[in-house]
Amino acid sequence: MADTVKFTEEELSEIKELQNLYNSVTFQAGQVHLEEIALHEKKGQVESNLQEIKRREQEIISSLTNNYGPGSINLETGEFTPVPQETE
Repeated sequence: MADTVKFTEEELSEIKELQNLYNSVTFQAGQVHLEEIALHEKKGQVESNLQEIKRREQEIISSLTNNYGPGSINLETGEFTPVPQETE
């Protein structure tokens, strides 16, 4: 059986420092993963909000078109300009 060797304080310090660096990087990787999960959840919520906005937009467009016909709205003046209808 081989004799055991005792590391110098400097060698032992270097090994411990390296171990601490690995532990730090592992912890940081875990934090990044958790942030990715939170970001994915936020992205899903934003996408859901966007779909709701688009649905509401279509409802408003449909309602205004039913009431006034096709046209454009000037939001600054509140005026509606109908699209000229082509006569047959």
